[in-house]
Amino acid sequence: MSLRILHTSDWHIGKKLKEHDRSEEFREFFEWLKDIIKNENIDALIVSGDVFDTRTPSAEAQEIYYSFLAEAAGNLCRHIVITAGNHDSALFIDAPEGIMRRCNINVIGRSRKEEVIPLNDESGRPEMIVCAVPFLRDRDLRTVKDNDTFSDAGREIKTGIMNHYAGIFDRAREMRGENDIPIIATGHLFLEAGRTMTDEGERSLYLGNAIKVGTDIFPEDIAYVALGHLHSPQEIGRKNIRYSGSPIHMTFGELGVKKTVSIVDFDGRNFAGVREIEIPVWQEMARVSGDMAGIERDIRGLVGLNESVWAEVTYTGEESPGNLQERLNEILESCPNVEILSVIDEMKYWIQPGGIDDFKDKTLDEIEPLKMLQRMMANSGKIPEEKRPKMEELYREILQEVKAEEK
Repeated sequence: MSLRILHTSDWHIGKKLKEHDRSEEFREFFEWLKDIIKNENIDALIVSGDVFDTRTPSAEAQEIYYSFLAEAAGNLCRHIVITAGNHDSALFIDAPEGIMRRCNINVIGRSRKEEVIPLNDESGRPEMIVCAVPFLRDRDLRTVKDNDTFSDAGREIKTGIMNHYAGIFDRAREMRGENDIPIIATGHLFLEAGRTMTDEGERSLYLGNAIKVGTDIFPEDIAYVALGHLHSPQEIGRKNIRYSGSPIHMTFGELGVKKTVSIVDFDGRNFAGVREIEIPVWQEMARVSGDMAGIERDIRGLVGLNESVWAEVTYTGEESPGNLQERLNEILESCPNVEILSVIDEMKYWIQPGGIDDFKDKTLDEIEPLKMLQRMMANSGKIPEEKRPKMEELYREILQEVKAEEK
């Protein structure tokens, strides 16, 4: 028996970029997704966590989500399975469970025994088993003890993840019996060897992402593992263990990553292959960096796209750009389709060690940090005088925070 699923994840509905609304992008994505589900004859849609960007999604974000499900369920594919990610409220995802089930939509927000879900074909015969594992929180995996160390917690969490999946798979095998149907697993976690962008904006999982598990937690008899959390589409170790990635570029740091959904085929209980379908881009984004001449050249080059472009500008020149925002505004006057959402000034202040003779015979306790900074700025020859008060102000804030932490 052949079977086809569509694997997607990390929708982050409601996500904004520098306070800019992205609702239209999400609406366009779901219109596109409905066409793909229909044209590819998808039997089941699998969503591996981070449905929403926050635990308290806006009314508009909820409307986008439920409108899509109302049109997709039953009309476009037989089954939809949705699990919660670390951005989601498990209770919020689970709340409409009763209604969802009547529409052949299975939602798993919190970890529980019902994670093993048998799905039937149109005649009522079993056609697949989904181990719908949501994001596993600390409390799902271990009992916190007063004398726990960082290492203890990490070891217990990793063991908890492995044991959880082992138990889930045992129940799935028992449920499948002799039926020639695949077992499909989901997961919202960070696997070893997973590639991530430096600024995907993901919140830390398990002690700051220190806890990662290997692909060995997924035995060979699991036909496919539909992963979420990392925003770059990728296979991990085997072709049938995949992150589908997010549907749109959530941050400027994700630019350059091709966004896709995964179409997965099965032959009986076996994995038969996977294809990636590239997702269109509905909002052009660009990163521009360099000195002022280079930035101006690149911004003017964006005019040729003839559509709205959101840009991140990073100034890396060694000469002071003066009022950077004002100069960028002047450039934008002739670039009506470009909007700068983020400006980063990385002007290099090379502070020379000279000018500190007054401090060479003093102990650290006798040196006033602010006076040291003032002397070094005065002798560097690189820091404009008008910028020094601001740097001193920021330095005072740092000193105050350090003192507060020492108390």
